[in-house]
Amino acid sequence: MALGYDVLLVRHGESESNAAGRFAYRSWDPRLTTKGQEQARRLAEHLCHAPIRYMVTSPLLRARETIQPLADALALTPTVLPELAEVNLGLWDGIRLADLERSHNNEYEAWRRDPEANPPPGGESILAVGGRVLTALEKFVTTHEPGLTIATTHADCIKGVMLVITKSSGPAARTLFVPNCGQLLVRYLPNFRRWVLVLSPVHLLS
Repeated sequence: MALGYDVLLVRHGESESNAAGRFAYRSWDPRLTTKGQEQARRLAEHLCHAPIRYMVTSPLLRARETIQPLADALALTPTVLPELAEVNLGLWDGIRLADLERSHNNEYEAWRRDPEANPPPGGESILAVGGRVLTALEKFVTTHEPGLTIATTHADCIKGVMLVITKSSGPAARTLFVPNCGQLLVRYLPNFRRWVLVLSPVHLLS
């Protein structure tokens, strides 16, 4: 049995929804902006010498476009994992953040304080997001030979993963910031059946 399976979680580059200040889940599947495409290109330059063996991605276009330059550079084909998709925003899907803020929406203000106790109406809690991402990644890595996996996903997915691994509460999500193309390295330890955070640059992984 392998000692551990490494996964580098990467948030997608700037998308049209980011630039417009709008939530985007399923009803709108925006592309990367010109800036986001440049971020994806720089990401590929940064990671092309890392010991990458596998690539997985959210099915959403902004994540797939982010990983494609690196996939082209390494001649790898990303596997789409539906569980890496954006948090389900329920009734807020497609709404501008500024409009929610101006409306003094009590549900929005409660979600901003604690996205675990107060998920969007009809939407998903932050720990549920992290749980589904880690469950999908565990299934993927343990059915493949050991090697570094790159996973392109979304900000709240990465925040949720951190909260699940560190056993933190929902409000802690508001102390985390994941920029476009921000990265988090995690490792699954099959002997202990748990995930850990890895504080190391990817190029130092054996």
